[in-house]
Amino acid sequence: MIIDFHAHPEFKNQNELYSPQEFVLGMDIGGIDISCVYGNDQADAGGAPPWRDERLMAVPTNFSDEECAAFCAHFPKRLIGFTSINPDRYQPERKVERAIKEFGMKAVKLYPHSGFYPNDPRLIRTYDLCSRIGVPVVIHTGMKAVSWQSMKYNLPIYVDEVAASFPDLNIVMCHGGYPWIEEFMAVVYTNPNIWVDLTFMDRIEETFIIPGLVENTVRRLVQLIGAKRLLWGSEGPYLELPLYGKQNPSYYQVSQHKLVKRFDFLSEEDKADILGRNAVRLLNL
Repeated sequence: MIIDFHAHPEFKNQNELYSPQEFVLGMDIGGIDISCVYGNDQADAGGAPPWRDERLMAVPTNFSDEECAAFCAHFPKRLIGFTSINPDRYQPERKVERAIKEFGMKAVKLYPHSGFYPNDPRLIRTYDLCSRIGVPVVIHTGMKAVSWQSMKYNLPIYVDEVAASFPDLNIVMCHGGYPWIEEFMAVVYTNPNIWVDLTFMDRIEETFIIPGLVENTVRRLVQLIGAKRLLWGSEGPYLELPLYGKQNPSYYQVSQHKLVKRFDFLSEEDKADILGRNAVRLLNL
């Protein structure tokens, strides 16, 4: 089973998202069985800094739980919704509880570069809730997505406090933490409740011209924590970010090759785990 752990609904133009049918057709083209579809909560657009131009971001800045659930409901066996929260919202843990109980969502996604640190005290009750009920929290680390965001919030070190404070909480750190790779490695290795999402590391390697970044990072992760805590994702069948370019469903196979399949230091069992079986365990599918 191939599971895309990291997929976003995207705009085909400024006003219209790709439909669930188009999204799943892209999955079929790429041989993907299940996609984890991320909600997106980067706080109220009306409260954004005046210099932010939201037209620079081709993905929806706010993609609500209701929208995500409706999107996934078209193909409930193939699309799994993840809620997203921002501590600027009132009592974000309530949003998480509703998303899980009412909409059947399987994880929580945080986008710190929208203006908060992962160890923000306003998120403590959310982490406690997720720890108690066994719902993973997925945290973006490393590079920002678009120019108006602030990278300082994405430093991996801030996840360390969360992982240490909630040892029973499964946390997924995304994107390898570049440019803070050593910090990322130290946080992951010293916290056994942290998993690693490899999504987008191939794009980072190409964008910043760092030959061997993916291979070196994946090899070290396997040596440090093993393959059982690694997850593959693609960002979904469609992507358009001004800093990083575009992709279409043909990129599914490219991404699997660049992030997983080409490495001879991974056994066939390792590859199957990273491409889907680990996600099944993490999400209790």
